[in-house]
Amino acid sequence: MTTPDGQGLPQPRTSPPPFGQSAVGNLGPTVQVGGSNTGNINITGRPKLPVIAIARGDREAALEPLWAHTPTPQQAANCLAANGLAVILGERGTGRRISAVRALHTHLATPAGAPQLYDLAADWEDDEVPEREVLPEPIAGHGYLIDAASRLMSENAARALTTWAEELHAVGSCLVITGSQRDWRGDSRFEIGAVRPDAVQVARNHLAHAGSHAQAGWLQTDPQRAATRGLLRQSATDRTVGILSDLITRTVSPGDAVAIAGRLRNIDPGRLARAAEHKERPPESPEYQQGVRELRRIQEEVLLWTNFLEEKLAGTGTRGPDRMMLLAAAYLEGAPLELCIKAATSFGSRDEALARRYREGRSPRRRLADVGVETADDTAAFHSRPGFALSAIRTDWHHWADEREETRDWLARITAPDGIAKDWAEQIGSRLLDLSITAVESPFFPILDTWTNTSPDEQRLRIVTALITRAAETEELARAAHKQLLDWATKGHPHRRRVVAQACSGRYGMRWPHMAFVRLRHILALDDEAARIAAEALSTHAAASTDGVQRVVDTVETWFERYPTHLAGPRAFLALTDPTHSVLDTLMSAAQATPAIRDFLINGWMQTLRQPDVRDHAHQILLGWARGAHEGRLNRTTTFGILTDVRNAHTPLDAMSRFLYGSPDHDDKALIEARFALANLRACNHTQCSEPHCPLKEAADPLPDISTAGGTGESPS
Repeated sequence: MTTPDGQGLPQPRTSPPPFGQSAVGNLGPTVQVGGSNTGNINITGRPKLPVIAIARGDREAALEPLWAHTPTPQQAANCLAANGLAVILGERGTGRRISAVRALHTHLATPAGAPQLYDLAADWEDDEVPEREVLPEPIAGHGYLIDAASRLMSENAARALTTWAEELHAVGSCLVITGSQRDWRGDSRFEIGAVRPDAVQVARNHLAHAGSHAQAGWLQTDPQRAATRGLLRQSATDRTVGILSDLITRTVSPGDAVAIAGRLRNIDPGRLARAAEHKERPPESPEYQQGVRELRRIQEEVLLWTNFLEEKLAGTGTRGPDRMMLLAAAYLEGAPLELCIKAATSFGSRDEALARRYREGRSPRRRLADVGVETADDTAAFHSRPGFALSAIRTDWHHWADEREETRDWLARITAPDGIAKDWAEQIGSRLLDLSITAVESPFFPILDTWTNTSPDEQRLRIVTALITRAAETEELARAAHKQLLDWATKGHPHRRRVVAQACSGRYGMRWPHMAFVRLRHILALDDEAARIAAEALSTHAAASTDGVQRVVDTVETWFERYPTHLAGPRAFLALTDPTHSVLDTLMSAAQATPAIRDFLINGWMQTLRQPDVRDHAHQILLGWARGAHEGRLNRTTTFGILTDVRNAHTPLDAMSRFLYGSPDHDDKALIEARFALANLRACNHTQCSEPHCPLKEAADPLPDISTAGGTGESPS
């Protein structure tokens, strides 16, 4: 066909575009296509769950010389040998994780070397089941550990993991799941009860391994045996052997025992030896009393001042003003004394009677000193009592249950944007997080709710983001943190949405990419600053690695398929295809060699162009593509080929479309000539462009064959 001036032009297509027969984003092993197929069929696999090598410290704690015997690991190893799966159940503090690590090592270790042990991230939502394709492929000698306490383990999820464990078992691999009785809803034949190890032995093993043999001897329960046998060989005349044998009870958790051992290492052996020597003097002598006081102080220091705090905060005669002075100093450690005093006096009701209580009797500074606060340099400090502040916070929360709500209100009030302690929100939040690990009626998440609901500034949002990320990484708070982020993402509160977007763009998104993408999908439903952060997070994740690109592409394809009217897919697609980001270069390069990526770009444009809410943004990205091809930053053939296929599929078959583009089956010669006259862009004199390959400046030859269909997507007549 020619135009009235005799120039040849591309001809209209006589058959549907080939990608109309494509099957993109399929998760099944087969695809059935009706009729003849001339395009690509892409079967997309979901990314694997993240695996992280078990920390060296945990592996060392599970082996000699640090290991303290308990029958749990051997029982679990026997279960692994028979089934490839063991479920170790026990409350927190029973040593279930280290027992699991030892069970994996016991079952998989060979003379050739140590096994490969991994934490498998429970990166699925409560209502989801870990499908087989997201679970690692079985490899001999690999052991996996899943913490069920951080993720709700439904019956279907338990069955899926049991089936996967059978595959692992067949190749010489295995899986251990840890949690409480409430966390496992699968087959009971895999259950092993966690038996708590001897806390004293745990502490002594860690002290001896660190070279603190004297401190390990202090915990010796039978001093007479220390001279000839046992962990250490010490002189029978050493007065310090066994002097702290009653410091650690049998019910202390292994983790607390290790922490106590760490504090014992900081005690100078000479200091304890002098106290022991004084304690051997006659009871009526001043030296004896001095030795008793020093031993008591050492015990308080190691046990984080439990007895001292019980007396000051919970004993008979406890004064409210004294308690509040200590609590204010504990939350505001390092702050000026005047600030602590003002914070303490703002607790509770502000009536005159309460204010008078602080003006009567001892001065505020004297009150602070009497409850253990060091005031020498006009700041609240606990230099001589390390760990005292957090211990005071925990003791107060435990004993004063009827004032927990008032304490939360007080903390929210003093950290408000106009509060007297607003600049100390980060430290207060961190201590609330530590408190909430063991506290009843955790105050941590209610305070975060308050902070994000009271017009926070950028700094406060950054603090909340960091805190909730830490909470997600903390075993005891992980489940609540995941739920809180999902709840905030699904609501329209702008500040909370920004926190979610920022968290998912940081460590949270790196550790739990699937759950992060679910939350980002909710964020992208609206057009606000949070959505822009979410779009940037997806681009950053894709730019980080080849696996990252594939994970994001697969995720966006899934969004297009499952949520065709949702704006998350189009907004994410436009972020990935923005020419100002490097991800588009990666996608364009891949599109030239990988049909699946080319189909993703074509299908993504088709889905995006159907959404009027992103029309202006899509137009700007299209202009960016045109400029990129024009300036040589994007491959012209690939760019215009993709856009041509998008045009052919997207153009509606209405009267104006037929008039502009023609319909060879129905239109006469006059209409076709009119179409070419309207489309004859070569009539424009485009000499101003300096680009040597500008398509509007080239000679009047037929346009290059750049589409998957040939020509501009129109079939020759």
